[in-house]
Amino acid sequence: MDNYSNARDLAELGFLQQALEEAGLPCRLLEPTEDVPIPALLAAPDADDESGERYLTFTFVPLDDEDIGEIRLLQIYTVVAPVVASQALAGLSELLMAVNSRLPLGHFSLNDAGELYYRYVWAVGAGNKLPQPDALHVIDLFLMTLGMFGQTVGEVASGSRPSAEAISALDP
Repeated sequence: MDNYSNARDLAELGFLQQALEEAGLPCRLLEPTEDVPIPALLAAPDADDESGERYLTFTFVPLDDEDIGEIRLLQIYTVVAPVVASQALAGLSELLMAVNSRLPLGHFSLNDAGELYYRYVWAVGAGNKLPQPDALHVIDLFLMTLGMFGQTVGEVASGSRPSAEAISALDP
């Protein structure tokens, strides 16, 4: 990733940080490092929640400008469950298929480390600067969707709730 792209991404994430903080969301902007060569914005929507702090991570997906042309990809990502019980994997897989088919945006899945995450990659016009009004609406929708399904998939991932029960509860 070149210095210009990093600088542009860092600036835009800084503007997004300001807008999110004005909306009451504590944030921290991380500059690129050797280990993580792209800038990232961390936001803590559950900072006052007793259930523990969860971070949303905002990053621009690194691409060559010629790859996509007039769009940039802004990823919103959060870990829902850092540990998935091995006995819950089969049922969790069924639940994720059922939940993901109901989501207005994004998806739940497992990463290579075995963590359950929720992720959305938003195509933002390259000429648009963040935060545009749509950005805050997309983030609200991401958080609302996470709120609707995150606890359920997290309970199944931990093995504390049977997947069949969670799946049947999806349809009132």
